[in-house]
Amino acid sequence: MPAKVISVINMKGGVGKTTLSFNIAIDLATSHDKKVLLVDLDPQANATIVSMSETEIQNHEASAKKTITHALMRACRPIAPVRFSPTPSLNINDFLFNRYSPSSPSKTGRMDMIPSDLQVSTMLRSLPLGPFDLDALLTNSVINEYDYILLDCAPTYSTLTNMALNSSRGVLIPMIADSFGVWGTNLMQEVLQDHNAEFGHVQRKIGVVFTLWEDQTHARKYSGQIIARWANGKVFTTKIGKNNWYRIANGQRVDIGQKSPAAKAEFNKLMQEFLAYY
Repeated sequence: MPAKVISVINMKGGVGKTTLSFNIAIDLATSHDKKVLLVDLDPQANATIVSMSETEIQNHEASAKKTITHALMRACRPIAPVRFSPTPSLNINDFLFNRYSPSSPSKTGRMDMIPSDLQVSTMLRSLPLGPFDLDALLTNSVINEYDYILLDCAPTYSTLTNMALNSSRGVLIPMIADSFGVWGTNLMQEVLQDHNAEFGHVQRKIGVVFTLWEDQTHARKYSGQIIARWANGKVFTTKIGKNNWYRIANGQRVDIGQKSPAAKAEFNKLMQEFLAYY
């Protein structure tokens, strides 16, 4: 069965997007025995930093392993009425970092990732003509290798956003229940509408996940406004509470379950919703 390719996206930064991407990926691999690929599409490389130590990043580079920047360089093609060579397929093994493999031979779940770096920004400035998808990297054989592919997106509407949305069939949107979240909802809906009109590629809205949740009057007020704006889409009933253990877990590059049983129990409820819906 082909992988479910999901863009984890929001036009606003600081909403816990990378934290959500990483914890979903590692939980799918460790708790649900799924094969997962996490692709860091953000020049800030936050998913890379959460998944890899500084030494592992250095070793990745020293062993001639590649980052998402190299994929963009190799896959670039003009979108214009000019003659050009076909986009070359890329060897996924040149990019992969294995974050988790099971110790038991009876388990097959694993988590791989493709790291990012700041050079993505430089590449984008010289990329006026394509590519607008990740097909050269996420080939049919790659998609058939994994159960889930998560694209951790940059908080901006750019070529990277187009690539992610054109390569995925679902979008997962972390959102904070505040006035910025209401505005961010309007922006996100506009981006999806504009993108679908331009490229004719419609994504399934997996849903909105409230993150950094504080059960206070203002949060309940704004969450109601956000839910009303997503009337035709799913809003997860499980909310990810504001919890410093996530920040600590990120800093130590471990999943939340290794730091806070209470936060892990909350996250397990979210995963039950996620798996039931997608």
